[in-house]
Amino acid sequence: MRFPHGRLRRSAVLAAVVVTASAVTGLVPGTADAAPRGSAAVARLLPSAVPTPTPTPTPTVSATPYVMVTPAQVVVPEGGSALIYVRLSDRPSYGWVTVDSQRLSGDSDLLIGPRLLFPSDRYSEWQSLLVFAEEDDDATDGTATFESKISQLPGSGVAEWSAMELDNDAPTPSPAPSPS
Repeated sequence: MRFPHGRLRRSAVLAAVVVTASAVTGLVPGTADAAPRGSAAVARLLPSAVPTPTPTPTPTVSATPYVMVTPAQVVVPEGGSALIYVRLSDRPSYGWVTVDSQRLSGDSDLLIGPRLLFPSDRYSEWQSLLVFAEEDDDATDGTATFESKISQLPGSGVAEWSAMELDNDAPTPSPAPSPS
C-alpha cells in the first residue's frame, strides 16, 4: 500500500494498517473470532489497534535500608579466618553506601576486615567480610559481639552478629594430687 506524499497523521497511518490487516485476515480488531457451530466453543479476542503498555516493575527504593548479615554467628579457628556475608535490604536512594563493622564486646583476639562499599545498583549482592582470630596463649574459646552499620545513617540500619574463636591450645593439666 502506498500513501500519498505529504503529511499524514499517525492515527490515519495506524487506521490504514488496521484496515489492511483486517482485509487480509478477515477479522476486525477487538472482536471475537468464534469457532464454527458444532466445534469446540473456543473464542479468541484479537488485539486492539492500540496496545496497552505493560508497567515495568521497579526495585524498592528506600532512604533507610538496613544491613543484613549471614550467618548470625561464625566460628573462627585460632590463627585463622572465616567469612561473614553482608548486603543491604533495599536500594538506597543515594549513591554509594558504606558499611562499617566494629566489635561491641568480647574477646579482643577476634578482629574484622575492612569496611564495605555498596553502589546503589548492587545493593543486593552479598559481599564478604573477613573475621580473624589471632593466636593467644589461653586455651579458652573466646567470643565477641560485632555490629555492622551504614556509616551515613548513624543509629539506623544496624545488624548485630557474633564470632566464636575455636582455640587450638591444649588446656594446661592441673597438677596431680600428692599421695599422703
